[in-house]
Amino acid sequence: MKIVIVTGSSRGLGASTAIECARNGLGVVVTYNSNPDKAKDVVNTIAQNGGRAVALKLDVGDIRSFSAFRDEVAGKLETVFGRHDFDYLVNNAGYGLFNPIATVTEEQFDGLFNVHLKGPFFLTQILLPLMADGGQIINITSATSRVATAGVAPYASFKGGLEV
Repeated sequence: MKIVIVTGSSRGLGASTAIECARNGLGVVVTYNSNPDKAKDVVNTIAQNGGRAVALKLDVGDIRSFSAFRDEVAGKLETVFGRHDFDYLVNNAGYGLFNPIATVTEEQFDGLFNVHLKGPFFLTQILLPLMADGGQIINITSATSRVATAGVAPYASFKGGLEV
């Protein structure tokens, strides 16, 4: 069984991605930041359809927590999936900030930067030793990085940065 880690998979696009991956025979590591009950719902949906999944807490904006997350992933790979590595990483976690540039604070800017660009980079880096040879990394971005839309400049900038 191949295994995928999907960040931000307790709801929305991440949940749909996790469920579809399981439907296609993959084991799934569901991650959540603030919605443990929704993450459990995704895991239960996967299990009800004959799949295997586990939910782990992950704040993609908190790089200091990545070592502990990596260790937790390593443990779950072995105990839940009988593996020492995983095959796919889907960097999906994120949130939107739709404000005009003139009103964006440094704190808001840093929050978006940490979750949409810095976090995925360093999460990928720390998980690489656990990734199987030939593994794949998928970065979920947004059309806002290519289409001018009022109020999305910081969000679009970081999504665009993830594409490069």
